[in-house]
Amino acid sequence: MSDSQIGIVDAAKGLARNPLGIIALFIVLVHGFASLVTAFAGSFTPEERLPLIYFLVLFPIVVLAVFAWLVSKHSGKLFAPEDFKNEENYIRSAGIRYGQAGIDNQTPAQKTAAPPVGSLNTRAIGSIYWLGHDLMWTADVLLRKGPPEEVLVGLAQARHHLFQVGLDGTPIGDELLALGKLIQESGELSFSSSVRDKYASQLGSIIDRIGMTTEASQGNFKEPPHWKRIRS
Repeated sequence: MSDSQIGIVDAAKGLARNPLGIIALFIVLVHGFASLVTAFAGSFTPEERLPLIYFLVLFPIVVLAVFAWLVSKHSGKLFAPEDFKNEENYIRSAGIRYGQAGIDNQTPAQKTAAPPVGSLNTRAIGSIYWLGHDLMWTADVLLRKGPPEEVLVGLAQARHHLFQVGLDGTPIGDELLALGKLIQESGELSFSSSVRDKYASQLGSIIDRIGMTTEASQGNFKEPPHWKRIRS
């Protein structure tokens, strides 16, 4: 293999490190081969050359439009973790940021009042723990594009623990019940990424409101040193 061929292979490997590089490599190869065919197509008639010329003219325009759409809608998915010095930045910006849902960073408009403290059974410590666990697990299933059946299992588990802690008859219990019915009726086909993000954000709001209730029931609760959530 010549030095030029080795250089081409190394360049291809470098571009193939992330989705953006793979797209660039694909564009270069397709446009390069089309140009090569046109240049050496001496035996082609003018009518046979015309589709190639149209392709060479229109291909960059189509690529530009698609690339603009990708950058505006899915910019976080165009990079690999090693493109970031801090992988936490990758988690925030990529699809791994759980679509668009940041369940710990809702604005006050996304939240409603927490249930009254008096309705909480503070002795049900295990149920409180597993309530938070199951809600977080369900949100994770949503954001990992898990099947609706698993989401419904998580919601059913959460509602069981919600009853144990005395919050089943509150707006949170009604909201979880309504969310379960909505997911059951919607089916797999309408379970898009934007819908999953919306439901996960809703679960994040529920988790935060339950947290506010448990905090209020603990008279000596103190905020941790790195408390960054936006409170309603």
